[in-house]
Amino acid sequence: MQSGPRRWSAADLAGPTLIFVGSFLIAVTIALPTLLVGNFREIPLSTDFTTVATAEDATVLDRCSLATPRARTAGADLVRQQRVVAVQPSDSHRVTLQAGTSVQAETLKIDDREVDPEDPRPGSEDESAQPCNEATIDAIKDRVTLDRETAEPQLSSRGASEIQYDSDQAPVLVPDRRGFTYLLPFDTSLSDHEFFDPVTRTTVPLAYDGETEVEGKTVARFRAEVPETDLAREALGRPVGTDVVITRPASWFGIDGPARELTATLRHKGSWDLAVDATTGTIVDATIVVDEFYAFPDGTTGVPADYRLPHLQATFAYDEQTQSEMTRLASDLATPITVWGRVVPIVTGVLGVLALIAGAVLINPAWLPERWRRTATGSAQHDA
Repeated sequence: MQSGPRRWSAADLAGPTLIFVGSFLIAVTIALPTLLVGNFREIPLSTDFTTVATAEDATVLDRCSLATPRARTAGADLVRQQRVVAVQPSDSHRVTLQAGTSVQAETLKIDDREVDPEDPRPGSEDESAQPCNEATIDAIKDRVTLDRETAEPQLSSRGASEIQYDSDQAPVLVPDRRGFTYLLPFDTSLSDHEFFDPVTRTTVPLAYDGETEVEGKTVARFRAEVPETDLAREALGRPVGTDVVITRPASWFGIDGPARELTATLRHKGSWDLAVDATTGTIVDATIVVDEFYAFPDGTTGVPADYRLPHLQATFAYDEQTQSEMTRLASDLATPITVWGRVVPIVTGVLGVLALIAGAVLINPAWLPERWRRTATGSAQHDA
């Protein structure tokens, strides 16, 4: 009598099942770094961070002295605060960042005496002038659309770059903007790049300057030098309360000679030293040197060629809390890349290989040791 078709047992299905599972795990191992992890190497649409930098023993022009017979500078302890947040338009390929930056005086030192920036002082009683005894020294709002992968300005289509220096004036458009400002791309190359300075609206080289350590993390150093720029050039605009052109009697500037009026323009130069986590492009530390001063046009008679009236001279450095928070932000951005791009693929790869080997052995028992083959054969006969 002919027997019926033999039914597949669990042992028969184990080998093919393990082959399938192993193949799937190997496919996952290959796909994770190329497909899923790529999405983690883009500027997040949830970007929102604040940095605080301080400057001690800075020098500022006391704006109240605009209403006095002579210019007056003051020592100052300053705080530079900046918030960068993602706004619209933003999508899967681009993100618009809005950065609000302010510089405020915590204390002023006038005639060897510390005063509150909002206290009355000579010149502040002039009601016809703009209020001068305010803590805010400078303020600027910058809005730029970036490519989420390259972190470069993307100004085509609906993307734009505009900088507002005065809340009473329209923003200044920057259609030719190039370079990084608030962050760099993921996997930043350790080479020279370009940096965009919002104050002068110029692009300058951003030179790679080796490695340093911040909060125990090894990071890359970059440096940008901003050359002297006349901020009174056409359509530049400036923060509230700042005059890019000052016309006063020569005596107000401290220039001896016949009575006459002189006109000086505001100049700006400085440098940026950035510590960047190359994996995520996060700026975890920064030292920002600002040198702003009034100077006369070349050829002004009776004026020393090296005349400089300080407006803002300061060296800002991220405080410890900002260093800690930005380092933590860099770690948070890097964790998914490490987990899904390295740890998980290693685990799935090892498990996939083991599953393939186990499946192949079960399909072809000849690969098993002789003792295991006898056990497997006996089990098969018993099932039959």
